[in-house]
Amino acid sequence: MYIADLHIHSRFSRATSKDGDLPHLDWWARRKGIRMVGTGDFTHPAWRAELRE
Repeated sequence: MYIADLHIHSRFSRATSKDGDLPHLDWWARRKGIRMVGTGDFTHPAWRAELRE
């Protein structure tokens, strides 16, 4: 069984936390037992560049 969150917004979305970066998203997911995280903001140029790194 997998526990996943497939609708996470990045720090580039409006009205979201500045801590919505990859290290923080990973830390919170692990803390909650979430093993798979998906992001819907992959079309934002800066977020795409971060994900690519």
